Amino acid sequence: MLVNLLILVAAALVLARSSVFLIEKLTVIAVKLRVSEYLVGFVIMAVATSIPEFIVGVIAALENDPNLSLGNVVGSNIVNMSLILGLAALIAGGIRVQIQVRNREILFTDLIGIAPLIMLVDQQLSRTEGFILLAFFFIYMYNLIFQSREYHRAATDHRTGRPLWKELALFGTGMAALLGSAQVLVSASEKLAALLGVPMILFGIFAVALSTSLPELTTSISAALRRQSGFVMGNILGSTVANSTLVLGVTAAIQPFTVSEPSIFWFSAAVLVLTLLVLTFFIRTGYRITRVESLALIIGYIAYLAATELFLR
Repeated sequence: MLVNLLILVAAALVLARSSVFLIEKLTVIAVKLRVSEYLVGFVIMAVATSIPEFIVGVIAALENDPNLSLGNVVGSNIVNMSLILGLAALIAGGIRVQIQVRNREILFTDLIGIAPLIMLVDQQLSRTEGFILLAFFFIYMYNLIFQSREYHRAATDHRTGRPLWKELALFGTGMAALLGSAQVLVSASEKLAALLGVPMILFGIFAVALSTSLPELTTSISAALRRQSGFVMGNILGSTVANSTLVLGVTAAIQPFTVSEPSIFWFSAAVLVLTLLVLTFFIRTGYRITRVESLALIIGYIAYLAATELFLR
């Protein structure tokens, strides 16, 4: 068991580091291609920070363990909107919320975040429903790209840096490391869950979700320290949407599945909906997420961990 645990931790660390490396390379490539700052900051990050969840989801589906991906998505979304956003806001002394986030983005995130749960009322996610979720994702991306037309200024590369082909080669290297570490993470998770007698969906909700959410944690805290509040919100909300649509959609398209542990899933799903509602309330009732509200989000995640422990007894 100790060996599997060490392998899991090592794979999670490599996964996190390679994910951050990929995000950095993807941003540099976008800048070199003179993509707009809006697209670099929001559209690219919305997808890039969900790469670990996506890769884990694909591998889990191919290995006939789609419930690991389901647990990972639900757990990651809860972590993103409570613990990570709370820590970022606490570090920044509060996060200002842009008007478009208050009036549009948070409501769209609510609808998209709840959509998979509605589809799972019958405890199943079919291939057709997977394609519907993918359609939602592309609608979301189109909406963001359409908004970016308001921002015509291209991002500027102030560094001499490496030529584009070298950045592409480094990106490929980072992707290889990510794929390898994700494969090891899924394999170690399966073995450790079996040894502990823990359902795969529960293992995904906690252990795997915390591992795959490390890129969001790193990028959000980094942005908070630079007082880039819009970047933090775009990162968290974009990642939540990508997880709920792209990751689950591809997983179901590859391997339609039935929820293995309904009681565990619906308990966490209820917490996810509650987190969405609380975050929406914080965003809609003010122009910033205050330190008090950030503490409430962090405490909420800790309470969720404690409640899950009691629930499983």
